[in-house]
Amino acid sequence: MTATAPIALTPATGLAMPALADLFNRAYEGYEVPLHVDAGAVEFMHEAFDLSPERSRIAWRDERPIGLAMLAVRGTRAWVGGMGVASEARRAGVGEQLMRALLDSGRAAGVKRVQLEVLEPNTRARALYEKLGFRTFRRLEVWQWDAPASATGAGVEPCDPRDARQRLKAARRAPDPWQREDATIDRLDVSTPALRAVRAGGGGAGDAGDAGDAIYRVTDGRASVLQMAAGDERTAGALLDAIRSRAGVSVLRYLNVPDNDPAAAALRARGATLTVAQFEMAIEL
Repeated sequence: MTATAPIALTPATGLAMPALADLFNRAYEGYEVPLHVDAGAVEFMHEAFDLSPERSRIAWRDERPIGLAMLAVRGTRAWVGGMGVASEARRAGVGEQLMRALLDSGRAAGVKRVQLEVLEPNTRARALYEKLGFRTFRRLEVWQWDAPASATGAGVEPCDPRDARQRLKAARRAPDPWQREDATIDRLDVSTPALRAVRAGGGGAGDAGDAGDAIYRVTDGRASVLQMAAGDERTAGALLDAIRSRAGVSVLRYLNVPDNDPAAAALRARGATLTVAQFEMAIEL
């Protein structure tokens, strides 16, 4: 491969899942957060997040894939579900070419808004997105709680996930991140493991802040919180305690929690680990 060879951009339809997984891993090599996916994980991302191979773009040099920009589309909204360049091709403008092609692809599909997340330490990528017209809307945190819960979630009971989802929709004050929004949960609701839910303040006459719901899934001992609504930190903490203390759960993870959400404060108070923070950015097309 020569450094001056031209770049070709194509849709991602030409790569099978194993080859796309390999490109993901090469593109994220040396990333601030370790990432390794296999073909099964990439297939899951396509199904759960609505990744569109036709609207995504692959960068090629000398007939070898060197970068990718994956676009998920839901109506007139889109999300960048992965963008990176292999180490041997970085610092040469490939990422900007991929992103410009991806935005053009979104426009052609009738997309009006594209959103993404960028890691807080990744100032170079954030500068690129700002150059392209993206604006920062909020800061998101990824939490992991390994230690046992010191409480079992007083006043919290299991409930029907579908009932919880209806209450969560009614209580929502800000959109959930793409990976946890309703369309994603719809995909997960028909797969395994099954959705589970807990509810706090189920109909009592207490303070409105006592009420709350959370839905989650448990895989190999890891409870992944998918959505939560709690009026205050205490209620959020009770919901989290109930999930973490469930039999068979050894770790709790909550992805992309807005930094002003009561759940973030509750996790911090419980000594959970803030594994990474990132900015949610978006552009209107």
